[in-house]
Amino acid sequence: MNMKLPFVSIVISTFNRASSLRSYSFPAIAKLTYPKYEIIVVDDGSTDDTQNFLKTCEDKTENFHLLRNDRNRGASFSRNRGVDHAKGDIIVFIDDDVSPFPDCLDELVKVYTEEPDVMVIWGCIYQYNGSGSQGTPTSGTGSLWSMRRAVFDRFRFDTNLRYFQTPACDEHELARRIQKQGLKIIKCEKVQANHFHAPAENRKYRGLGGDLNHLYEKLQSGSISEYYSCFILGFPLALKRLLTKSEFDERVRQHRYKSVLYTPYRLLVFIKQGQFSIAAKWLFYILIDIPLRAKTKTLVEKH
Repeated sequence: MNMKLPFVSIVISTFNRASSLRSYSFPAIAKLTYPKYEIIVVDDGSTDDTQNFLKTCEDKTENFHLLRNDRNRGASFSRNRGVDHAKGDIIVFIDDDVSPFPDCLDELVKVYTEEPDVMVIWGCIYQYNGSGSQGTPTSGTGSLWSMRRAVFDRFRFDTNLRYFQTPACDEHELARRIQKQGLKIIKCEKVQANHFHAPAENRKYRGLGGDLNHLYEKLQSGSISEYYSCFILGFPLALKRLLTKSEFDERVRQHRYKSVLYTPYRLLVFIKQGQFSIAAKWLFYILIDIPLRAKTKTLVEKH
């Protein structure tokens, strides 16, 4: 019977998360009831005890494959690399602070087997130790999602999505590209895992990085002249907000280049808070790096 089941590849990108791998991910993976899977972990240049822990896993875990980047390259690069080494018909991406339920892969394979038109599945994540209510179920998160291997043969994560060292929005950017090609993406409540939000060095900049990652995506299909015009228009908007102490209006908040329109005001806030290096980085990203990457760079950095 097992010969008829599809082979599943679990891909985990990790960086300085030895504790969460030891406490959350691997104990849960060991309890998976699905019989045909492999685990591929890409250590993204960790400097803690991650490599030692993973080597012990390599010695005692069946179908375990360990890859290590020569330096920290980001989650998108690591996931691409992991899939390049995967043998599965189905690719499952799990964060390194996530515990899949024992029947997680069984439910996942069931959907892919019974619904051949489904190409991508978002799992159901129960959030812990985050900012929301404990045990809150959420879908559409990259902490647990999957796709058929055939999809990944056509698409890759965009390695340019790494502003302020965060991959925020990378899964959704990839999902939007996939969906634009007419491929079916669904959410499945029965594919479940717990997400424990282990500490991360870049988490405090996740909001800033996510805004810039999204802006980069928007500019890829947008007008460069409009983009720079928005930067100029941001100055009177900042002055108006300072004088009237009002929020930006709805039209500004919904603009495709809202982060550019916000820039003059944001720079003032950064400087007022003494965050001069953040202000300098933000200005460089907005004026030079994002336009350059969006209009000239390829999506995938080769390894």
